[in-house]
Amino acid sequence: MAAKHDTIRDIRTGDRAGFARRWWLRVARLARLPLHRWRLARFGSKSRMDFPAFIVGGRSIEIGHDVRIGRGARFEAHFTAPGVVRLRIGDQTRVAPHVHIGAAERVEIGRECGIGSYTWITDHDHDTTDPMHSVVTHQRIVVAPTIIGDRVYIGERVAILRGVTIGEGSVIGTNSVVTTDIPPYSIAAGVPARVLRQFDRATGEWRAVPRGE
Repeated sequence: MAAKHDTIRDIRTGDRAGFARRWWLRVARLARLPLHRWRLARFGSKSRMDFPAFIVGGRSIEIGHDVRIGRGARFEAHFTAPGVVRLRIGDQTRVAPHVHIGAAERVEIGRECGIGSYTWITDHDHDTTDPMHSVVTHQRIVVAPTIIGDRVYIGERVAILRGVTIGEGSVIGTNSVVTTDIPPYSIAAGVPARVLRQFDRATGEWRAVPRGE
């Protein structure tokens, strides 16, 4: 049996929505643009956010230039204050539908990132150190900044937990739970996610990372 080989295609040459649909979507986005710019600290030029979107603490959320955010986005910034940015998304990042991002300290997402549908990114957890008291009643959280570098690709249904840094150029596999830092130019996957491969910039190739390295 012949070996199978992957094929790379340019998605820009794929099927496009019909003219009427494209026109309607463009008009709808333009109509919502003043609302986004009013309720967010920054909503960059050429950026778009599809309807519906659930936004909390918009004055502490910054969206860069040419960012595309799919329908059903849920962005929450807590402990907001004038001039304080809790959630920042870099230029040309693509956010698929139904992504949930919660920021109580600081969530930074770099430039040209791709974030898959139903992904959860957070910088905080409920304080569960005392099981004798419910998180519903004590209302305490534990916070630590979560940083995602430039050109990171995150698959669908990924959870990125508080205090994690993902280095630039890395890839996070679908359904992974990221609990620790991921170095730049790495492929990580699993529950919890671990580094499987790293890119060797000298040779231009990905090398496998043995378990435990």
